[in-house]
Amino acid sequence: MTWVLILNSILFVGTLTEYLICMKYITNKYDYKNEWFNVLLSIVFTPFYGIFFIRKFSWSRIKIYFEPERRHVLKYPIITSFLYTIETVFVFYALNTVTLSYYTILRSGFIIFNIMWFKFLLKKPVTRLYYASCAALVISHSFAVGQYILQYSESSDNHGGNVIQNTVIILVSCFLNSTYNNLIEYSMSLYGDIMPNIDFQIMFQCSYFIIVAPWAIFYTIKHTPPITAGTTTMYFFIAFGLQLYMFNKIYILNSKNSVIPANILLGGLDIIRRIIQLTYSFVCFNEPFDAVIGVSLVFLALSGGILMYQYIHDYRTNLHHQRLECDIELEKL
Repeated sequence: MTWVLILNSILFVGTLTEYLICMKYITNKYDYKNEWFNVLLSIVFTPFYGIFFIRKFSWSRIKIYFEPERRHVLKYPIITSFLYTIETVFVFYALNTVTLSYYTILRSGFIIFNIMWFKFLLKKPVTRLYYASCAALVISHSFAVGQYILQYSESSDNHGGNVIQNTVIILVSCFLNSTYNNLIEYSMSLYGDIMPNIDFQIMFQCSYFIIVAPWAIFYTIKHTPPITAGTTTMYFFIAFGLQLYMFNKIYILNSKNSVIPANILLGGLDIIRRIIQLTYSFVCFNEPFDAVIGVSLVFLALSGGILMYQYIHDYRTNLHHQRLECDIELEKL
């Protein structure tokens, strides 16, 4: 249903924005840099994840995926959860060093990596509008990377080397993000009837929990976080946002409301929340802002606007074609 997709889209933007802002606030105020603690927060609510599915959960239905004829379907939630684990550790590590604004600009790069997956995995056409959006994004990244690396290379400390290293890490995380997004969409297009959205969510969350829990607990105990009333509140919102954000993302990727890849909608929403995030970075965190970064943001906004225009245009076109087909069928009757 369209209203459910709209609700999940709004929650996707909201939860992804708030958890990153809270996370960066903890880093800035307390100088606490432990990516594994952030990973631990991302699985805190996993045991309660069944609240979403309790009415439809069935152990007998879960067991059928371990039967020989259906076992091959399990590889998709397991592989995507593994890729998500690597991506999560990478982005949390990089976020400890770079500014939130720089991270936000670069992380939009996953839509560029979508091109090869659209062509070779999903077998979907890549439109001129999508290429235009990616071109605007490349220009945005070029301005931002050049400005930030130049700025930090002129400093007396070692931040310049760290920024270059974390720039590479963030770009690799963009590739991983694009890969598992498209794998989720691909697997659901092939096996959506065998493994519904709810079952995929359960398998994904359980796999992710099993992979990261031992490491996250060990390194959190080794490097304990600051505990105050304020930080505890923020930890709750980080954990809640991380958990709900992935639920919203998988729902959007499983949406069948359009003939174009759901990744286009996801990309547009992701860039919209980046604009909100950037505004907060410059206004509340007082991160550096000049004409070069301003130009970068203009092209970033242009890229997101093009993506959203394509989604809305293609959705309306598809809806019009469906109505015409219905009218033809009625005339035959």
